[in-house]
Amino acid sequence: MAGQLILVNGASSAGKTTLCRALRDALPAPFLHFSLDFFMFDADVLPRTLEGKIKDWPTLRPNVFEGFNRCLPALLDAGNNLVVDYIIETPQMWAQFTEFLRGYDVFLVGVHCPVEELERREQARGDRRGGDARRDAATVHTFTAYDLELDCQTPLEQNVARVVEAWQARQ
Repeated sequence: MAGQLILVNGASSAGKTTLCRALRDALPAPFLHFSLDFFMFDADVLPRTLEGKIKDWPTLRPNVFEGFNRCLPALLDAGNNLVVDYIIETPQMWAQFTEFLRGYDVFLVGVHCPVEELERREQARGDRRGGDARRDAATVHTFTAYDLELDCQTPLEQNVARVVEAWQARQ
């Protein structure tokens, strides 16, 4: 039996990864946390320049994103439940994503965050390019509806409880 997917969408620095890690541990059923950040930052799989920048990112980017998207059905087909953080940047990206996930149980969560807070977090992190959060905030929530919407300024424990409750209520 295919696994289920909780997809958390929001701008860079909105708190998606923190939310997903907390959800992974709070959900009553086992869930794996999976993220494009694993490729970008955590596992350090992408080729880098001596300065640490990703080599030839404009060429690699579409292939990395498509590969990530194709991983999700494989993980779900193996029976894994997933909680995934993602930045859906364009309607075309969303269309490709939904095509790959057609027929799967997907619960879509939007995390909203004021631009000023996004920029504060982006600067504090130091591992993001300045301006990405502002760019994402302008578009990331403009082309799809959500099963649940959250405010990043709500305490984490409350947002986790809301997702768990909404997830269980839909079963």
